[in-house]
Amino acid sequence: MKKAMKIWMMFILTVLMMVSCKKDEHELGEMPDKSEIKYSVSQDLAADPGGNTVILKNLTPGTISMWDFGTGTSTRVTDTVHFAFQGNYTIKFSAATAGGVVEMDSVVVKVTRENLSYVTDQMYYDISGGPGKQKAWVLDTDGKFFLGPLTFFDPANFNTVWWDAGQDIFPGNMAKGDYGVMTFGLVGGPSFSAVKPMEGGVVQNGSYSLNLAKKRLTITGGSILRGYKPAKNGISGINWTFYEIISLTANTMRLGVYRDKDVDGEGNALLVYNFISKEYSDNWVPPASR
Repeated sequence: MKKAMKIWMMFILTVLMMVSCKKDEHELGEMPDKSEIKYSVSQDLAADPGGNTVILKNLTPGTISMWDFGTGTSTRVTDTVHFAFQGNYTIKFSAATAGGVVEMDSVVVKVTRENLSYVTDQMYYDISGGPGKQKAWVLDTDGKFFLGPLTFFDPANFNTVWWDAGQDIFPGNMAKGDYGVMTFGLVGGPSFSAVKPMEGGVVQNGSYSLNLAKKRLTITGGSILRGYKPAKNGISGINWTFYEIISLTANTMRLGVYRDKDVDGEGNALLVYNFISKEYSDNWVPPASR
């Protein structure tokens, strides 16, 4: 995605400026050895006896942190991560330096108890039904709540809709048909599953995480129900891991993915897929005709 790449380039440029403006044991452009990169991953057992609270620290001055803790990412020098569910979590750390990115060995932390106080935000309840529950979602292909399943937004301003063609989105931008069901759960962990008849009947099982502050969704091991320019396999050129949460309620959800340049050479846009809960869809009653 262009937006993400620009952010990472800004981080690298910041590192170059920091290193070039101070005398360091490395000359500009020299790649440090892994042994020279110091960081720590520790569990705060006083805060959480089950090890749910994890403290991340980059101890190498003049570098930019690149943390990946499975349920999210961070670029902070020091950060605190909370895991609500028991299990093993892999923490990955890389340091962006003047000579490039140094990828360190991953660290596995073990969480032995649940702490559901970390999943009490309304977004968790809207997307999954809350701890111990799960919720099924379908694309609004029939326009039961939205005009249709796909809307084009301005990627620089989520309040601006470029095109909402409703049912006219078929068949050029999406094929008509049954796109299946996807399910978000909080039963023993944040689980994701999808059954996709329009993609050869594939069944996906994975997990998800929510960035509450930035209103973003990450799915690992699967992707949302989707379709884009089927005659040219338009979905192949899009990153289907990260999603902007444009709106989320108990019965409706709009998730956006960035299209940098599609198969027809069209420019950047935010493709927003419109979902309704399966319960809402199953109980929907058409409005009386006038």
